[in-house]
Amino acid sequence: MTLSKDSNAVKYGLISLYSLPLMARLFFGFRLSLLLSIANIGSFYLIVSDSHSLEMRGNGLVPAFTSFYFQVLSFLTLNVGLPLAVSRIMFTLEKNMAHLKSLYARLNRNYALSEEIFEHTGTPTLLCNKHGKVLKANYCARKLLSISSSHKIENSDIQSWLTPIGHKKEKYFWQVSNAECTLKKDQTVNIEVHRAILTNNGHYMLHLQDVSHLKALKQALESTQETNSRLVHFDALTRLANHHYFCSLANQRIQTKDDHFTGAMFIIRISQFKLLNKQYGKDNANRIILNFSNTLQSKLSDQTIIGRLRGVKFACFLPVGQAYLVQKNLSALIKSVLPEQIRLDGKTLNMNYQIGIAYYQTDGNNAEELLEHCEMALEYSTTADRFSYYNNQLENRLIEEHRLGLLLNTAIKRNEIVLWLQPQVSPSRQICSFEALARWQKEDGNFVSPFVFINLAEKLGLLPLLAENLLRSLIPTLTEWHEEKIHTPIAFNLAGQELMSDTFFALMMTLVADKPWLGELLELEITETSPVMTNPLIHKRLKALHQYGFRIAIDDFGTGQATMGQLIDVPATVLKIDRRFVAPLPNDQRHLDIVKSTIQLAQSLDMKVIAEGIETKEQANLLISLGCHVLQGYYFAKPSPMTDWTENNNEKAKELRMVY
Repeated sequence: MTLSKDSNAVKYGLISLYSLPLMARLFFGFRLSLLLSIANIGSFYLIVSDSHSLEMRGNGLVPAFTSFYFQVLSFLTLNVGLPLAVSRIMFTLEKNMAHLKSLYARLNRNYALSEEIFEHTGTPTLLCNKHGKVLKANYCARKLLSISSSHKIENSDIQSWLTPIGHKKEKYFWQVSNAECTLKKDQTVNIEVHRAILTNNGHYMLHLQDVSHLKALKQALESTQETNSRLVHFDALTRLANHHYFCSLANQRIQTKDDHFTGAMFIIRISQFKLLNKQYGKDNANRIILNFSNTLQSKLSDQTIIGRLRGVKFACFLPVGQAYLVQKNLSALIKSVLPEQIRLDGKTLNMNYQIGIAYYQTDGNNAEELLEHCEMALEYSTTADRFSYYNNQLENRLIEEHRLGLLLNTAIKRNEIVLWLQPQVSPSRQICSFEALARWQKEDGNFVSPFVFINLAEKLGLLPLLAENLLRSLIPTLTEWHEEKIHTPIAFNLAGQELMSDTFFALMMTLVADKPWLGELLELEITETSPVMTNPLIHKRLKALHQYGFRIAIDDFGTGQATMGQLIDVPATVLKIDRRFVAPLPNDQRHLDIVKSTIQLAQSLDMKVIAEGIETKEQANLLISLGCHVLQGYYFAKPSPMTDWTENNNEKAKELRMVY
């Protein structure tokens, strides 16, 4: 434009400047385009003014492009119209692009969310099309199908991973709601395929579940159900016949034999098994039962029917010959098959039993009747005579004992059993202590022997309650004597079952905590004949009571379960010689030697010796000469109600008169 002298070239150059706003809008921005459009007003002005001068100087001919209107139209089109149109298009494109970016970002978020949901459902999941081609698999599915990272499952066929089983072996098994399959790599892995969703694209969302363990449980259950028809007749632990099946087998044996057939039914009960259970725990106690049942089966003949009734009771029915109709021979036979000891974790346990026996035809004609009579006989087996045979009188005795047990239960609850006191004297014949003895007088005025009702209370588990009631009735008297300065101790008898009771032991500890002086006036006599006295828990609690000040005496020494062992395990300071050793004195030399050795043993252990059951002056003088510290018996005084010593403000107790 600046170098050319041709006016037309200049005009075309100026017109070409009209394209600058459009190019600026395309390559830069709207503002620059607007500035160039405004600047082109100058170009428009130059073109129009130059065209006008050309028109005046010419020979009357006006070129077409010099027309003013044409110039205006060109200016508006090129400088305004086209840039605005392009700007509108660019704006629309930019807006659409921003919208597309927003949609793309949202799509990415939704895709990431769906990917995360698909990957972390916690359930093995596959996405496949209707032809069974796997489109996607999450981590759980890869793990279940045992696919390593180097292998690809996408675009593979589902049949290459799973094999349908059962009644659904159709070709397109993934299209049904549920299908059972096995893993192609490992046929032991069972997988259930659940079709969760049929997508709009015809794709299938499949959930996989490993049911191998359920399959194994089902098979085990089916196996158990198959054997239940047999096991329902047997004990779960020992696999011996249970009560019902034992009776059925025994009755079947009886019915198939001739009239001359005879047999013996007996029930074996393992003694003091509750103590073993508490001492060694339930699992070890079950091992003892299992060990015993195995030994019993190995020693008895194949002709013997063995069953476990319940707990620690075992029943046996065996044919016997004429020789075993003699009770002594049958007892020897039964004793020979019972294990005297059982080993448990390297320890040897001594086993004790009680056996109730009844004969077929003589004592009953069917298994149920024989078992009932064996149970009756079992109730009358003792620690001394463990073999008890049924006879007709047992039934009457059982009925009477049951009636007496009901009366005893009522009497204990009503506190009808009271304490009597029997004086204990020193060698100088002065009362130095008392023994508290339980007495029960029924409504008809008759007294029940303490030996009878104490044993019955122990059998019925009533001893802890009886001891608690008697102890509570004794405490007020001891409290009065403590306040009145009557320092005369009273011995209170315990059979062992009381100390096994947490309630009674807690009562003892509470009493001595509230009354620290109680240990000086209350002496605890432990009856050694009780089997529970060998239990370590008893020893532990006796040591605790001894530490709190109670004096411990071993009653009936020499007649019980542990004898010498008690002197080691029990913190006793007093030893009582049983009346059975005193009664034959002074004429029986053997008993005299036993008493002498017992007194010497006690003296060597620094223990006080009490002799009970003294009925003659000769016995008293002899025992005093042997070194007995305390004497007790009818020769000095019989037991009398405690009220005799407490009435008139404890007048008689205060006197503590001499006894001759």
